[in-house]
Amino acid sequence: MKKTFLAMAVVVMALAQSAQADMIIYQNTFNVGGVIPDGDLGGFADTRMLSMSSAAITDVNVRLTLSGGWNGDLYAYLVHSSGFAVLLNRVGRGTGPGDSAAGYGTAGMDVLLDNIGTAGNIHDVPGPGTSAGWTGTPTYQADGRNISPLATVGSFDSGTPVAPLSSFNGLNGNGAWTLFIADVSGGDQSTLTSWGLEIAAVPEPGSFVEGAVAALLLGGMIGFYRLKGPKAQLQAC
Repeated sequence: MKKTFLAMAVVVMALAQSAQADMIIYQNTFNVGGVIPDGDLGGFADTRMLSMSSAAITDVNVRLTLSGGWNGDLYAYLVHSSGFAVLLNRVGRGTGPGDSAAGYGTAGMDVLLDNIGTAGNIHDVPGPGTSAGWTGTPTYQADGRNISPLATVGSFDSGTPVAPLSSFNGLNGNGAWTLFIADVSGGDQSTLTSWGLEIAAVPEPGSFVEGAVAALLLGGMIGFYRLKGPKAQLQAC
């Protein structure tokens, strides 16, 4: 019985350790087709309710597909629970080389935003061509500049990314995820064609181990009953 109990304990510990490495991937695209009000700070919001197995987030990527408009007008953020990430904040606005007071004038984009995007921060990347906008590959880092989209032009030069996608790490993915996007300067109108989420997570250690311990104790009780049962019958004879 002791050997059986010990073996089960070893299995529980091994499963708990493997749970740390087993990634849960959630991936979905939400078709919207929402017109973003031109020159309106009230913007456009789209909320999606997610139901995942209990898990702690380790990585979040966001796909944005927009058409038309003037990309340098756009301000967008993603919020979930206590997490907050600025996805776009007047991309290209600033006084640095290639920047302008109005931001990049490209129209539309199809991008994947990743905390470790290999193409660099989207705020500093004009995108291919003069009007085609950004393409979905390679991936870009979210803007992350948590300053007012109406701030002075020079403020964007030193705008350190302090609201990255990693702000969601450690949270549970269940519940409401809201994408907000606004066109803060009039003249051109953008449309949010679709957006999507890619979420990597691991099972939360507490819930997993509690379930495993319960199974361990139940197995021990069953084994104990089997050991005691025959002995009690013998004494009765």
